[in-house]
Amino acid sequence: MTKQVKTEVIVKELPKTGGLETANVYIKNAVVFYAAVHDPKSKYQSTDKEFSATVFVDEEAKDKLLDEVMVNKNFAQVGVSKTAKPPRKIKYPLSSQVEEGKANYDLVDGLWGFNIAKPEFSKKGLPMSVNVIDTDGAAFTENVGNGSVVNLKLFGYKNQDGQLTVTLDTVQVVEHVAYESKTSDGVVQDDVLGSYAVKKVETKQEAVQEVAQSKAVEPEDPLDLDIPFAPIGLQEGKFFLHMI
Repeated sequence: MTKQVKTEVIVKELPKTGGLETANVYIKNAVVFYAAVHDPKSKYQSTDKEFSATVFVDEEAKDKLLDEVMVNKNFAQVGVSKTAKPPRKIKYPLSSQVEEGKANYDLVDGLWGFNIAKPEFSKKGLPMSVNVIDTDGAAFTENVGNGSVVNLKLFGYKNQDGQLTVTLDTVQVVEHVAYESKTSDGVVQDDVLGSYAVKKVETKQEAVQEVAQSKAVEPEDPLDLDIPFAPIGLQEGKFFLHMI
């Protein structure tokens, strides 16, 4: 069943910093897939890591983001738009466009997708994070599954081409879809034997690491020194200090 969403885009200008025009961009009622917002994941063909999500919005929001806000992003329509590099294929395919059992985007058919990210570390080497909250402003600690409806807060600055370069700042979960992992819980759902846990064989390397970790002194977590974020709507300029 396709998600029916009406996406809203709000822009809040911020004071210039270092000569740069900056703003907060809010995208309300967006649908996300593959959200890595609690822990960063490795970037494509790189050892660097980043927080990221694939975001889907309706056509009106897409046009506003491109034509009015002028975000520095590429959008692709689900089931229609193809990748730029050959071999060209549908970027966000429907189930009818892929082999049975392959990942599809039927849930967001008709919407437009783009990727948003935030690096694990700032240019000064300071650890970064994404604020994840519920509709009451409390911390949301569960993994965000595909099809979840969220409000996003992005930070942006205008580049030399006049486009707004945006990064992920805050995710507010509005409608949560539980994250489904094929391997993380080690549980098999079998039609005959039922549900059972898979016994994991400990490798020699893992055993050595466990011994080393048990003897190591836990260092101070640099994230403890981070500036906390306020919930969406309660903080407009403070977070920028966190980004730099």
